[in-house]
Amino acid sequence: MNNSCIRELASLAACAPSVNNCQPWELRWNGDELRVGFSRRLNMHSVLDARSHANLLSVGALMANLQNGLAANSVHYDWRWPRDPAAGNPYVTLAIDDAPDRFVLPEGPLCRHTNRFAFRDDAFDPAVVNETSDDPYTGARAVLLSSRSDKSALVELVRLSSEARFCNRQLHEWLIGNLRFTPDQVERGDGLDVDTLGLTPGGRKILRLISDWRRLSAFNKIGAYKLLALSEIGLLAKAPGIVCIVGKAGTCSVIDAGQLMTQLWTQLNAIGIAVHPYYVVTDQINRMHEGTVAKGFELQIADVEARMHSLLNLEPAECVHMIFRVGYPTVVPERSRRLPLQALLSDETQFH
Repeated sequence: MNNSCIRELASLAACAPSVNNCQPWELRWNGDELRVGFSRRLNMHSVLDARSHANLLSVGALMANLQNGLAANSVHYDWRWPRDPAAGNPYVTLAIDDAPDRFVLPEGPLCRHTNRFAFRDDAFDPAVVNETSDDPYTGARAVLLSSRSDKSALVELVRLSSEARFCNRQLHEWLIGNLRFTPDQVERGDGLDVDTLGLTPGGRKILRLISDWRRLSAFNKIGAYKLLALSEIGLLAKAPGIVCIVGKAGTCSVIDAGQLMTQLWTQLNAIGIAVHPYYVVTDQINRMHEGTVAKGFELQIADVEARMHSLLNLEPAECVHMIFRVGYPTVVPERSRRLPLQALLSDETQFH
């Protein structure tokens, strides 16, 4: 496979979603194989290591984009797994056969995007979700909640998880450190452009106000975290549909979930259905098990986990990997930028 094709393939991989747009990957091409490894971006505030659930989910997302590109060009390939994929050195290696001289980029991954704005009230055909959930390569599945009672129950779990999130200094400083307010900051191609957040009037000022943890901590003593959590669920409570990506919790299962998540997201966007991801429930449950949830919220998040299992009829070894708010958009948002290709791809053949 020639280097031009590899660059095209890497540019497609770079469109994959990642938490806070941190893009925690690096690709290394040696002429025969493309290694997908962990990278901690030097200019990014991050609390995640190679083994974190969020980064493993993003690896699956990147793999889904790579597979879309390879399938669109009828390229034969093989995934090769190391003994310990979660170490990220590498996560996985892609062995690639010869490809056409001209590499065609499929539109789906290029057009996939996050929409944090309000959606229309229209319902949509649940078959769209069910058909994608049956994809044979993945060990995860998607569960669509459409009844009012089920959606209300899940929204409540998001609210309770968000309360814990707004009382966690580490998470707060991570988020604030990854916000991009100015054109120069946005131009860097990482983090969260505040113009993509769907903020209400005055939202920027509120973010500035609570950016200092000492200030937010003082506000939290009079219940600010409860109000902030309520603001987080406003649009979710009105969602025409909510989709949960669920499956087992092991490394390969999380990566599978990331693949399913991205394929579903891409297919929904392709037919005009908007997607807004909510990761807070998964994150807080994981933090409870790791012992890093905000002090005083341990029992609250344990209850969230139990209620989530009941709501989604999960097996004991299963968990929720991601939640999507889905519906027809009212606004076409700005798409998040990405880092330049040279920050993602290393071509080792040029040194031979």
